[in-house]
Amino acid sequence: MPKFDFIDLCAGIGGLRIPFETRTGKGVDWKGLNGRCVFTSEKDENACKTYAQNFKGKSSAEKIFHEIDRDFTVLDPNTIPNHDLLLAGFPCQPFSHAGKRQGFKDERGSVFAAIASIVRVKQPRVVLLENVRGLLSLKNLDSGTLVIEEILQELESCGYFVPKPRLFNARDYGLPQNRVRLFILAIRNDIAKKNNLAKNADFETYWPNPTCDRGSLRVGDFLERNVPISYTISDKLWKGHLERRVKNRSMGKGFGYQAFERSSSYVATISARYYKDGAEALLLQKNKNPRKLTPRETGNLQGFPRNFILSESKVQAYKQFGNAVPINVVHAIAKKIEVFLSNK
Repeated sequence: MPKFDFIDLCAGIGGLRIPFETRTGKGVDWKGLNGRCVFTSEKDENACKTYAQNFKGKSSAEKIFHEIDRDFTVLDPNTIPNHDLLLAGFPCQPFSHAGKRQGFKDERGSVFAAIASIVRVKQPRVVLLENVRGLLSLKNLDSGTLVIEEILQELESCGYFVPKPRLFNARDYGLPQNRVRLFILAIRNDIAKKNNLAKNADFETYWPNPTCDRGSLRVGDFLERNVPISYTISDKLWKGHLERRVKNRSMGKGFGYQAFERSSSYVATISARYYKDGAEALLLQKNKNPRKLTPRETGNLQGFPRNFILSESKVQAYKQFGNAVPINVVHAIAKKIEVFLSNK
């Protein structure tokens, strides 16, 4: 029997979901908490296909929405199944340094309002949200206040204890990728009171400590063997990378390709645009041009199970893993908040 029920909003390909459930059999061995997903929502059609391949039919209580029903923001919150945990990696583009940073002015920024409506109506025991670190510095264009403060105040007004959000780097949790993400945690007031949580308590009371030494990581441990020559970039592309770096440096810009070795302790952040030229994380090769990481390797560097089913489209696979959360970080958080999830 599952210990708790949860919903997966803005689900992507299920990165937040994996650590909260346990799956075994038929080549699958995902060891997370023993939760049950009862509702999933994801707007991107290609991500839905990958998600369905990996999760559909795995929970009898779950319904994966398609077409217009994929958009939970148009649903009455009362129609959402009851749940103990709400997960949501709500759209990061409105808050990202790489985007226009329009926050709630961007229509994608309004997704949080829909999440808050569900929280207010369904009152899950715990809410866990994920976003980019740019959210911490973004100001509301109308009020001038920090967007993150508005989010935290809204969660508190819904009846939740909200410890200070925290930035996590995947490198501190066993993944050799310099990937920083922001996590927001909210615990329903009665659950917080029962567990004697207090605002002035030690910060680490609510968040996990690092689980590994960054220096012990090696990129090569996450790479495939016998990678096809097609992943080695062409002379033309390599020349373009080199020329662009020289040009950018002469203009005082720091942008340009980044290359690593198998012995490196990390690679740079893998983005959704990686499929274009691999500029942010090329792998150096002896007597050859550098190569791009394979889609499977980008999944490995995000902590996805080795038997996770990839999109048949390489472009979509790169996009999906580039948009995903680092699984190891979520695993560590899941273990930390497990005590708040069980009704027993």
